[in-house]
Amino acid sequence: MTSMTLPHPSSDPAAQPARPVPRWTPGPWASRIGRFLAYSFLAVVLGAVGFSLVITLLAAGIGTVVVWIGLPILVGGVLVARGFASAERALQSVVLGHHLPTPLPKRSPAGAGWMRRTVTPLTDPQRWLDSLWVLVNFLLSLITFPLALAWVLGAIGTVGGPLATLILENVLPADDRSAFADLLGFTGPLALTIDITLQVVVGLLFLLTVGPVTRGLATLHRSVGRGLLSSRYEEQQLLVRAEESRAAGRSAESNALRRLERDLHDGPQQRLVRASMDLARVEALAAKDPERAQQVLRETREQLGSTLDELRRLSRGIAPPILVDRGLPAALQELAAISPLLTRVEVPELDLPEHVEIGLYYVASEALTNAAKHSGATEVVVEVARIGEDVRVRIQDDGRGGAELRIGGGLAGLAGRVASLEGRLDVRSPAGHGTRIEAVIPCGS
Repeated sequence: MTSMTLPHPSSDPAAQPARPVPRWTPGPWASRIGRFLAYSFLAVVLGAVGFSLVITLLAAGIGTVVVWIGLPILVGGVLVARGFASAERALQSVVLGHHLPTPLPKRSPAGAGWMRRTVTPLTDPQRWLDSLWVLVNFLLSLITFPLALAWVLGAIGTVGGPLATLILENVLPADDRSAFADLLGFTGPLALTIDITLQVVVGLLFLLTVGPVTRGLATLHRSVGRGLLSSRYEEQQLLVRAEESRAAGRSAESNALRRLERDLHDGPQQRLVRASMDLARVEALAAKDPERAQQVLRETREQLGSTLDELRRLSRGIAPPILVDRGLPAALQELAAISPLLTRVEVPELDLPEHVEIGLYYVASEALTNAAKHSGATEVVVEVARIGEDVRVRIQDDGRGGAELRIGGGLAGLAGRVASLEGRLDVRSPAGHGTRIEAVIPCGS
């Protein structure tokens, strides 16, 4: 079996099994709360140190930049901020389980001098975002850690408050006791009952909300970290995918042109040369041997018919006029009509961009050609469906299977064509169980 997945993955909800709803258990609940308390405490400590160092260095650098000594101080400040940002990424990953990817740093141009290399960090937007994060995260930690700690202590008060009240009731003299019930005018056993009841109610309020509160505070830290420390990583990945898509498109087009040139040279061109030579023989035989000339003409006509059939086959990977004039369903129906295999097409009327329709047509055409040549199948099914913002084409045959992605092969060229549209291609071909080729292409690619 061969499987290949390309950039821009998208999911098919119908193909995914339903996930069981997790059952609440106190162990993981308490562990999450404890991890956030540990994280927020470390964030306060690291934030205080980072804030002191970074703000001091940046302030000193800005104040002395006019005499040039400030430049290396500024560079030192942003590099220190980068170190604390790296520590935050590791802390969130290890303690909270939040992954914050690291953006690629800005590189100095090739051949740059030492001065240019020295000040390059100052021209990197991410270094200044790191510095801003040091300030924002420290101020945020000063709020979230005391809040989380107070909520946890309030939750502990569900048990600890009544227990402490009972102990004090038996230890302190009656005249030294002071309780909320006394303020309401209650005395005696009723006052003790009211105090314990109020403590349990307030403690339960904290206990029932401590989980959502700490989860919300953790989400706040993750959002701030992702926005300031990792947002440029996502932009860089979009740029990388776009460059890879363009490179894949250029490679696919180049391979397709070379393949078409080779096929034209080995097939129709040779037949046309043969037909030209045969026509020259007919001219020479027309007067001397008319019967032989007629025979050569019949052979030439057969050669030209074979050439026409081969040209039609080679043009199947190029968008035909029917695709432009009548749309994708009609074009796929035409492919099914000329296929030597029994082909069933299931495609609804979809409003798709032209380049997406051409890509789907190309995938179906190449897959049907491969099935006719190599699969030994008796039937092929072509299905097109819309999946959210994407569109999927699936070609399934009942042949022998065993299809492989080989460099220079038809499936490799197909993978490059799909990648150029920022889509993904999946090929599953277990031996003896047919071949399924599935391409998912974003409609906004």
